[in-house]
Amino acid sequence: MSESRFKVRAEAVPVDDGLAPELGWRDLQVRWLVGEGMGSESTVVGYSVFPPGAAHELHRHPRAEEWEYVLRGSGVKRVGEEEIEIAAGDLVFTPRDVYHGVFNDSSATLETLWGYCGAASLEGAGYVLPGAEPLLRAWPDGSVRGR
Repeated sequence: MSESRFKVRAEAVPVDDGLAPELGWRDLQVRWLVGEGMGSESTVVGYSVFPPGAAHELHRHPRAEEWEYVLRGSGVKRVGEEEIEIAAGDLVFTPRDVYHGVFNDSSATLETLWGYCGAASLEGAGYVLPGAEPLLRAWPDGSVRGR
């Protein structure tokens, strides 16, 4: 009775091993929980685990808004020009087409639940990296993070 195509258990979903570090996915584990495969037309929900030093470098989604809720741990979320300290219980919203990223600058694991509104896949949301900016120098203070 508890099985349904509309229900997903995060640990039952495989980690996406196809996310390339050179495209900004550095040392984090991503699970895609809700998307086209579940029948979605405009929603994506994912679960990410960021070990210490892991990051999802700056990027933007031209066709989707994004939200991110911190389940456990702490880190830094950048939205536009603003660096925001995040911790368990915080939710951060990113408007459509605004550069954003997450960095775990702590010594503990950071876990987040996040989603896109307006698209049912990464391809649908769009994924754009900063133009000529090196991925690791995209933080406002110019520092190289995590390496």
